[in-house]
Amino acid sequence: MDLLSILDGTPEPPIVALNLGELNTSGEYHLATPMYEFQKELTDQIVSLHYPDILKYCETDDTTDLITKLLQICVDNCLLVATHPYLLIRHYMPKNLALKELPAKLAETSGKFSVLKNLVTVFSENKARLGPKHAAVVLSPEHRLFDLVEALLLGCPGPKSIVRYVGNNVKKDLAKAAKSGTNNPNGTTIHLIPSDGAVTRKDLDLHAVKFDVVIAVDTFDTQLDFVARLRRQNRGRGHLPAAIIHLVPMFSIEHCLAHYKGQETQKSYLYNLVLAIVCLRDQIGNLPPDLHPIYNQNLTYLSHTFFDHALCDTASYPAWPLPELPPVPNFSPSDVERSLLTEVVYHYTPYDSSDTAAPQKKKTFYETKRLQLDYVTNPLRNDYNALSGIHNHRGAPNGKGDDILTHLLITELNANYTELALLKEEYDAYEAFNLPEKQALCGRRSDEIKKTLAAIIEDVDHAQQRVHVTHKKTLKRTQENEELAETQKRLKLELTEFASRHDVKENATKASFVEKQLRIWTLQNDIKNLVASLKVKADEKNYMKKEVGNCTDAMRQSETQIHDIKRDIDDVHEKLAVTRDQEERANAAFQRQRDDLLSRVAAAEEENAAAREKFAKALSFLKETSHLKKRKGRGVTPIAR
Repeated sequence: MDLLSILDGTPEPPIVALNLGELNTSGEYHLATPMYEFQKELTDQIVSLHYPDILKYCETDDTTDLITKLLQICVDNCLLVATHPYLLIRHYMPKNLALKELPAKLAETSGKFSVLKNLVTVFSENKARLGPKHAAVVLSPEHRLFDLVEALLLGCPGPKSIVRYVGNNVKKDLAKAAKSGTNNPNGTTIHLIPSDGAVTRKDLDLHAVKFDVVIAVDTFDTQLDFVARLRRQNRGRGHLPAAIIHLVPMFSIEHCLAHYKGQETQKSYLYNLVLAIVCLRDQIGNLPPDLHPIYNQNLTYLSHTFFDHALCDTASYPAWPLPELPPVPNFSPSDVERSLLTEVVYHYTPYDSSDTAAPQKKKTFYETKRLQLDYVTNPLRNDYNALSGIHNHRGAPNGKGDDILTHLLITELNANYTELALLKEEYDAYEAFNLPEKQALCGRRSDEIKKTLAAIIEDVDHAQQRVHVTHKKTLKRTQENEELAETQKRLKLELTEFASRHDVKENATKASFVEKQLRIWTLQNDIKNLVASLKVKADEKNYMKKEVGNCTDAMRQSETQIHDIKRDIDDVHEKLAVTRDQEERANAAFQRQRDDLLSRVAAAEEENAAAREKFAKALSFLKETSHLKKRKGRGVTPIAR
């Protein structure tokens, strides 16, 4: 017995009463699961990799096929990480799934796998009903996921057997154990079933099993005919289908899919999923504090609150003893941009070491000696000289002496020296600033700044005065112009009314003079206007003359160019005629040469025919006269003497 672990261990927090609100008795439950730091970090990295696509999709509402496909890849990768990181990072996939320490490692790297292991253990150890128990663990049809789940469940305690309906078993001897385990009268059988119903193991009879509970590991449609048939098979008409428990990581992509279930056909479905994935990164996998004691006790709380009723054939489903999943908040594009600009930091271990068990922490000297009271700070066993470690070798057997230098005194002395050094540094800085040279330098610079500032202020004042004077002059000129306009208007009116005055009308001479003078002024004004008009017309006439001259020059140049082009055309025609004549002559010479060659060929052919005929006659003659030829005898060879 390790008394140290008992005495120093952290007490388990009690399970508080949960505020459930409305009870869930529908038979379809959601069990929230945590997510470990490795999963959170991978989710954040996936979102960071798709940063430009997410920002473009949320801000510009770009729904092209490429962007939609990239965001769907992001969602699929987040689903894999929420289930287990090894499904996404394949080089972390264990080479040997039959290792003894592998189940613990798989549970340490995935919150969902840890909850699945605890849930299966609680179901297996429940004694509410005697006889065999069957649990269906429904997974997506992925062989690697089946391998990991089977390797995880192999580490669950208690008598059990695992039946796998897709692929081969992790251990070779599990196939026989699976067949015999289904007939075990008091054992627990875990069935690993694909969610699409595509069973590849024909040697196992799935339809003969009555399932007590169905555990959905990942996201799939529970309304499928296969899942509904799985829950109802081998149950009587008066019995309810088997309860189904969904393992959903808190605030993960699976949580969002469950929240937005039934909205798959809406245009905003993918938009809401992407916004929730990005904005809930800092809350992903965080369970409420009230649930921590339940999960720390490996979900044994569900044994008496849920499985005691679920394993008994009752007329109603048991109430789910845990709170339902919280709703997913609604987010806006500004929330997404703010979340993407916020860094989420996690501290995790990538779990790529082969050592699954954490190294044992070495106990300190105090921990090894505390039960025997054999530690240096115990005043009952040591004097103060031994406790301090620094003394004057004279000893102080009774209490604390004035000549003992303790660690506390050293610490206080060090702090005082540090404070004194800081004060001295500040004092030296003040003294250096108060030196005459420093003050003179600072004063000279201050005087220069003041002079420059005074000059600038003087220039600004002078400019303001000039602006003020100019403004006054402008107002004065405007007023004078208005007065002149009024005077001119008044004089014109008086001049117009002068002819209608009484004294002018009575005197014929005055009336005639006024009328003629007004007529003269009118004619002068008309003459001025006419002169101005004539001047404008004269300018226009001069301009038109100039333009006509330019046009004449242009026409003359065009005629010259046309004449040159016609001459070039004639030259080309002459050259073409000469070329045609030469070509005709060459053709005639070629024709004569061809005829000559043809005649020669005909003569040669005639000569050849005559020679052939002559040669044939010679051959026939030789054949006819061959019997007339005689062979001459060689005679007798003389004998040498």
